[in-house]
Amino acid sequence: MKMIMAAVASCMLAFAVAGTSEAQSVLKVGSTTSGQPTSGLNPQTKQWEGVAVEVLMAAAKNAGLQIEFQPMSFAELQPALLDKKIDVIASGYGPTPAREKVVDFTKPFWSFRDLLVVPVGDAKLYKSPADFKDMSIATPRGSSYVNGLKEAGANLTLVATPPEGLSELEAGHVAGVVDNGLQLAYRLRGDAHPGLKIVASYSPFQEGKLAFAVQKGNTELLAKLDASLAKLQADGTVESIAARWGLK
Repeated sequence: MKMIMAAVASCMLAFAVAGTSEAQSVLKVGSTTSGQPTSGLNPQTKQWEGVAVEVLMAAAKNAGLQIEFQPMSFAELQPALLDKKIDVIASGYGPTPAREKVVDFTKPFWSFRDLLVVPVGDAKLYKSPADFKDMSIATPRGSSYVNGLKEAGANLTLVATPPEGLSELEAGHVAGVVDNGLQLAYRLRGDAHPGLKIVASYSPFQEGKLAFAVQKGNTELLAKLDASLAKLQADGTVESIAARWGLK
C-alpha cells in the first residue's frame, strides 16, 4: 500500500512539475495597439499585426516558443519588462544607450528614423534642433525623442499613440509631431491626413533600430531569439514580412 501511495505521489509531483513547466513556457509579450506598421491590433479582425509582431511570431515558431501578447501603451512597455510582468517587448521600442543599461536587446532586424510632421501650410525649413525652440510638439510618452526635444527648447505634449499625436496636430493644439518614421509614414499614406505633410528637410535625432527587448541577463531567451532571427533573415522571411507593410 505504501508503495502504491508513493507511486501515486510521485506521479502527482511529476504532473505538477510538468504543468508548471508548461505554464512557464508561455512568454508574455508587450506590444502597442496602434503602432502599425511595427505593432498593433487590426481594427477589423482584432488580431495582432505589424512587422515586429509578425517577425516575433515567426521567430517564436522557429524556436519552439509559445507567446501571448499583452496590449500596452508605449510608456508602459519598459516598466512592465523591468517589473517582470512581461518577458519580451515587440514594438517600436528599440535599443538606445540608456535602455541598454536596464534591458537586453536582440540583434536588430530593421532600421528607421524619426520624422517631423507639420500642417501643409507650414513652409519653414526645419534643419536642426535649434528650429524647435519654443515650438509646440507632440511626441510619444517614454520615447527616445523626449530628451532631445526638451534640450532643443521645444514645448512638449506627450501622447500615448501616433494617432493621438496627429489628432493633436490637426486640432491645432501643437505645431508639429516627432515620432517613429515608420509609424508616421504609415499613418500619412494616401489621403489619410490631407492637411498634414512630412518635412523633407528635417534632420532626424537618431537612426533607430527594430529589435526585441528581454529582461536584463536573460541570456537563454536572447540566444534563442537571436538564432531564430538569423535564420529568418537568411531565408528572406524578415524581408518578406517588411515588404507586406511597404517597407524597403
